[in-house]
Amino acid sequence: MKADLIIKGKALFDSVSTEPFSGYVAIGGNKIIEVKKGYDGIDEFTGPETMVYDAGERLVMPGFHDSHTHLVLGGLCANNANLGEAKSEEEAAKMVWEHYNKSDSKGRWVYGFNWYHVFWDNHELPTKASLDKYFPDKPVMLLNSEAHGAWVNTKAMEIAGITRDTKDPVGGEIAKDENGEPTGFLYETAMELVVPYAYDFTDDEEKERLKAFMENAKTLGITSLVDVRPYFGRNLGRPRIYKELEDAGELTLRICTAADMLGDLEEAKKDREMYDTEKVKCHMLKQFIDGVVTTHTAWMKEEYTDAPGNVGEPLSEPEKLYEGIQRGHEAGFWIKLHAIGDRAIEFAVDSIEDAMDKYGDRGNRHALEHIETPKEKDVERMGRLNIVASVQPEHLGLMPTWEGEEYRTVLGEERAGKTWPFRDMLDAGSMLALGSDCPVVSNDPFFALHRGVTRVHDDGLPEGGWNPSQKLSVAEVIKYYTAGSAYGVGREDELGTLEKGKLADVIVLDMDPFREDPDRIRKGKVDLTVMDGNIIYER
Repeated sequence: MKADLIIKGKALFDSVSTEPFSGYVAIGGNKIIEVKKGYDGIDEFTGPETMVYDAGERLVMPGFHDSHTHLVLGGLCANNANLGEAKSEEEAAKMVWEHYNKSDSKGRWVYGFNWYHVFWDNHELPTKASLDKYFPDKPVMLLNSEAHGAWVNTKAMEIAGITRDTKDPVGGEIAKDENGEPTGFLYETAMELVVPYAYDFTDDEEKERLKAFMENAKTLGITSLVDVRPYFGRNLGRPRIYKELEDAGELTLRICTAADMLGDLEEAKKDREMYDTEKVKCHMLKQFIDGVVTTHTAWMKEEYTDAPGNVGEPLSEPEKLYEGIQRGHEAGFWIKLHAIGDRAIEFAVDSIEDAMDKYGDRGNRHALEHIETPKEKDVERMGRLNIVASVQPEHLGLMPTWEGEEYRTVLGEERAGKTWPFRDMLDAGSMLALGSDCPVVSNDPFFALHRGVTRVHDDGLPEGGWNPSQKLSVAEVIKYYTAGSAYGVGREDELGTLEKGKLADVIVLDMDPFREDPDRIRKGKVDLTVMDGNIIYER
C-alpha cells in the first residue's frame, strides 16, 4: 500500500520507547500503516502521489491528548477579554469595556476571564459598582483565573434573581457588604445562580466557540481531548453539536465528553448510545467534590494555616455525591472527580472503592482530577484500584512568582512542600493522564512540558523545583500527555502512540525537547499537525 503522507526524521518519539529514534511514519487514509526505525522499506510506501515531509532534527510524536478541558468555556475565553495583566479592579473593568467596544460581534452578555484579585495591588475582591459604570444595562460575567469565582454586575444579578434575600447554596457564597447587599462576587456554587443564563448559548453561538477553540488547538498540536462539561449548574457543550460538526467535516478534534454526574443519568445513557464515533464519544461523567486551595474551598483534613477553624467543604451534600458515584459506576460510566483537598481525595477514593465492592468491575476507569494534596495512603489506594490520576502540571505555576505563591501562606510551608505528587502516584501504579484545565491555565502543552520537568515558577524559583522529587522526565510528560490520556478514555488501542494500525494523529514540533534547555521548551511551537490523516495545520 502506498502512503498518502510519510513523515521522516532523526527524532521520532512513539510514546512507547524511552527516547527518540531516526525513522519514519507512513500514513494511508486516516491510519498509520507503518512506523520504522531507520529508513529501510520507505520506498515501498512511496508512490507518485505520496507527500514526504522531512522533519530533520525536529521531534515527530503523537498528537497531544488533553485529559481535562472545558471546551466551550475555552472557546468563549478565546474571543473575550483576558484580564490576567490587570493590576486593579478599575483597570480590569476598563479592559472589558475596551475589548467590548473593539469587538465586531456584541452578544447578549459581556464576558471576560482570568482576573485575580490576588494579583491586584490592593488584593481586595471586586464589586458590581465598577462594572455598572461601564455596563449599566448589559449583563456582565467575568470568571476569575481559577474559574471558581465570578464577578458580575447589577444587570446580571437582576436576570438571575439575586437579591439581599437570596440564600447561599451549599458549597458557595454570595458575597455581601456590611448592609447585606450582594457585592457582585460569587464564590463556587453561587455561580450556579448566574451560569444557566449567562451560558445559555444558541447552536450558532456554541459552534462559534468550538471553532475558535479548534483553530487554536490545531496550532498547539492538540488532536484529542476530554471535554468536562459540567460547570456550576449547566452542562456546557452538547454532543449533538459536536456530531453536526463531524458530519460536516469540520471537527478537527477527537472529543470524549463527560456529563454532569448529578444530572440526568438517562439522558447521559442516551448520549452514550447515540454518539460513539471515531471523533465523538460520551461514556464519562464528571463532578466537583470540592473547590480550590486559594479560596479555602478545597476540602481539607486540617484547618487552613491562614484561616484557623476553616477546613473547606464539599461543593454538594456528601450523600448526594456518594450516591452519584454509585449510580454512575453501576451504569458503566467512567467518572472524573475534581478532588483537590486531602479530605476530598479520601472521600472520592472511598466512594469509588465502595462502588467497586458493591457492583464489581464494570470496565470503568475512574479518574481523580487535580489531586493536589493527597495523603500517602490514598495515593497507594489509587494505584491499587486503578484510578487514573488526571493532573495538570501548569497548575504549579498559576502564581507567577515563588515569593507570591499563595499555597505557602494558605497551607503553610510543610503542606505546600508536598503538593502535586506526580512521581508518587506514578510509582504507586496509577496511570497519569495529563492535560491543561483550559481556560484556567493555557492549554499550550509546551507549558505543561516545561512545568512538569522543572516544577519552577515563571521566575525560575524555587531553585531545583517545587517538591523536586516529583519531577517527570521529558519522555514521561509526553507519554502521559498522549498515551496516558488515551488510556484514560479507553482508546489506547487506537490513539496515543505512533504504531502501525493506529489512527493517524501525528505532530511535528519546531525542536527536539529531549535535547533542549528546559526554558527553551516553554517557548516551543508546533510546525505540523496531522489529524485523522489530514494536514490541518502547518506553520
